[in-house]
Amino acid sequence: MTRTTLYPLTLALLLLTATGCSYVKTPVVAFSDDGQYLQKDVGKGLVADPNPLIPDVPMPVGFKAVASQSHWRFDGRVRVVHHVYQGHAKQGDAVEFYQRTLPDFQWTMVDIQSVGDATALRFVKGPEQMSVATSQGWSGVTTITIDIQGK
Repeated sequence: MTRTTLYPLTLALLLLTATGCSYVKTPVVAFSDDGQYLQKDVGKGLVADPNPLIPDVPMPVGFKAVASQSHWRFDGRVRVVHHVYQGHAKQGDAVEFYQRTLPDFQWTMVDIQSVGDATALRFVKGPEQMSVATSQGWSGVTTITIDIQGK
């Protein structure tokens, strides 16, 4: 390309950039921290996946486990679980999902706290306590962190 053909193209690019390209709609593509594609949530609210990774703790459909940040062990009495899930959904929907579904699995909510953009729910069941922390990133990805341990 010659200098005379590059000049109009460069000028057009600068004008589009300076005006903010507000008429250009670019879809947000979201990925988990492990690089898994996260499909955009198209419905209102969240529903439980029929095959959760923790039998008595539901996981929303469309959320993916971040394997590099998740682990568990059983000491013979209680579980010690740290699971991280990510999905392309509203954080408020994730909070509502756990408030609504965990009582069906005999978890009793004892506390809810919000600090900045993060919300933490605390539940108990038998000899175990569970924390469900949620936060949302700039790309619309909601991160759910499940921690289960003894009381």
